[in-house]
Amino acid sequence: MNDKNVTSMNYKQRPVRSTHVLLVILIISIALFACVPGGGACGGVSKPAGWAGGVVEDNILYTGTMDGEIVAIDAVSGDYIWHFEPSIGEEKNRAFYGDPVIIDDLIYIAGYDGYLYVISKLDGSLWDQPIPIGENKDNVVGGLGYGEGTLLAGSSDGNIYAYDVQDISNIWSFETGSKIWTKPLIAEGQAFFGSLDKTFYALDIKDGSLSWSFETGGAIITPAAKVGKTILFGSFDGIFYALQSESGKELWRFTDSEGWYWGQPVVSETHVYAPSLDGNLYAIDIDSGRLTWKVETDGPIIGSPLIFDDWIIFGSNDGRLRVVSLKTGASQKRCNIGDDIRTSIVKGGGAIYMGISNRSILAINIKANGDPDEKWSYVTKDQSIDLDRAKAC
Repeated sequence: MNDKNVTSMNYKQRPVRSTHVLLVILIISIALFACVPGGGACGGVSKPAGWAGGVVEDNILYTGTMDGEIVAIDAVSGDYIWHFEPSIGEEKNRAFYGDPVIIDDLIYIAGYDGYLYVISKLDGSLWDQPIPIGENKDNVVGGLGYGEGTLLAGSSDGNIYAYDVQDISNIWSFETGSKIWTKPLIAEGQAFFGSLDKTFYALDIKDGSLSWSFETGGAIITPAAKVGKTILFGSFDGIFYALQSESGKELWRFTDSEGWYWGQPVVSETHVYAPSLDGNLYAIDIDSGRLTWKVETDGPIIGSPLIFDDWIIFGSNDGRLRVVSLKTGASQKRCNIGDDIRTSIVKGGGAIYMGISNRSILAINIKANGDPDEKWSYVTKDQSIDLDRAKAC
């Protein structure tokens, strides 16, 4: 085990508040949605907290924090390297939900404030002025998709915008019938994404023309996964879908969930692992759509799970991190975090990293037998967090 290494930053606190009821995202049980079309729930929250995932490169973790910043942290020691804090736009909208995209020495990330930021990977400085996403700079929730030299950002104005990564020029846009809160997927010349208009879209990545669309019974927030010629995603109608990627033809649908789908599914060669807001992780056979196994938790699963060797690792809003067998869902190992785990889990250098609702970031080693072992904890803001607490696992 490694010694606990806790880093606490003393940045100036910036309250992040939002009066725009329809753009908030968290979780149903604490009124994280506001009148989501097709979702059947109405509520409101006071501020966007932001729970971006992260990217590990060259033993450095680049991630968004719940303070509305991007930080670079030494992935081995947990030591602070640099941070970037937006200084334009409305302060109340400063948050990051999507993962960073790293290309060479630059980090690209879309802010909840409706701006595309390009940041130096070396020191966190702005590469150029932030680029407004759309005329009205509406909120961006799902983050950026990247592929084939193109960055894609879905906006709450109902449009998806494509940018040439070389000069960040807007090369096309496509309008849907409602807000786009999902991260686009780019694969084989196509852009795949869902909208709150209950429709899943496939566009030609070169010009944004519509290849096909598929209607579901609820809003779509889940980022899609793709394996072979199959596109996989869940909807707020409680159904998980498999479509043929070239035509949009439905291959199968999985209807066993009792809740909506939010987090991105992950895939192996044979299975798709779908996290649900009903608190279950479902292992579904990709060919047949039949359930192989499921793991139950006591809280909604918002973030994406992670395949790590022979294990699949996922967090829940019941405050527990779980490590289970990829094949059977058995041999369950747990780490009692004690706070909601909302971010997707990322890996690098033999460890995994995740953001926790108490505004900390945890690094956890996974042993060969699946046992989790806390490596370090990084505190992003001086909250009521016990810096001398016992390790979670």
